[in-house]
Amino acid sequence: MSLDLQVAFAALCIALPLTAALRLNTRPNRRPGSELVPRIGGFSIVTAFFAAPAVVALVSTDARRFVREDWSVVLVLGACGTLVFLMGARDDFRPVNWRVKFGVQFLAAGALYVGGFHIGELTLPGGGTFSLGWLDLPVTVLWLVVVTNAVNLIDGQDGVAGGISVLVSATMAYVAWDLGHELIAMLFAALAGASLGFVPLNLPHARRLLGDSGAYFLGFMIGALSIAGFVDTTGRVPLYIPLVALGLPVLDAGVAFLRRYLAGAHPFEADHDHFHDRIERIFHFSSLKVALASYAITGVFCAAALLLHAWYKNVGSAIVGGAVLVFALVLVVALGYIGTMWNSARMLHIRHQPEQKPVSGDAGG
Repeated sequence: MSLDLQVAFAALCIALPLTAALRLNTRPNRRPGSELVPRIGGFSIVTAFFAAPAVVALVSTDARRFVREDWSVVLVLGACGTLVFLMGARDDFRPVNWRVKFGVQFLAAGALYVGGFHIGELTLPGGGTFSLGWLDLPVTVLWLVVVTNAVNLIDGQDGVAGGISVLVSATMAYVAWDLGHELIAMLFAALAGASLGFVPLNLPHARRLLGDSGAYFLGFMIGALSIAGFVDTTGRVPLYIPLVALGLPVLDAGVAFLRRYLAGAHPFEADHDHFHDRIERIFHFSSLKVALASYAITGVFCAAALLLHAWYKNVGSAIVGGAVLVFALVLVVALGYIGTMWNSARMLHIRHQPEQKPVSGDAGG
């Protein structure tokens, strides 16, 4: 694990000064009347993510060996991740239609699949397996697109998405390392370090913003490395581990899509009713407290993911899985989403529809 810590530290040391130095694409912060803030998170995180393993490889034979032996993995991952990053960067400078965004994401996900990143078979918490067969391609692409957009959607308050990415990436780095996937663990560590180098300048009130370039890149990389790094000793992917670690952004994205549909709104239309928005309104938290609350919730999900890994094929995994579902439900209820969806336009229409009276038949003979 010491190599991963070296890579994470190198990424931190690259990202922090680069984030402070760059002043690209200034935009007003989220607060009305606020000063212009550079949206350069993607640039500093991408640079640190790719540069850190290369820097450590100059002094570490192990790092050189991992990169040299699996250079094709790094090349495919880098090319697809860069494509998603560039699309986000283009959107940061000039808004891009949502169809174009999804088109590029599906293209990058499909290219990654062709490059060897795919799920194949799922390992269930109890140790059973499920072969995806022809569903492998759509499930893999859907996983990548969902995680990419989930991280972007959670980027609605200063410090939230970057801090969550640190916790999730660090958790996954440990699990990948424990499963013997040294290169993937190293890349996860680089992602955690790069995010950590950005977060101090992104905390409320942010002097640097993540931008779509940073959020999309983080989400895509977390999703891609999860596919590559969570192969157990039987060669199958226990995808529920990264899914649980990503509990907050994935749950937020799922609830957002459902509540928008039930409200009759466009599912991809931005709003201010995400988990972090409701935490701020319901509990009257400051922006910093919202970020810290998001970290605490993510910490619970990440701890559960580590327990699922430790108790793999053990009865404890079922207990943890049940606890995760209860915790997720409590979050949704506590933030008032059940009431919102119950009283949504579509639900009101269904509930208030008059009962159909049976049509009496003609009794003539």
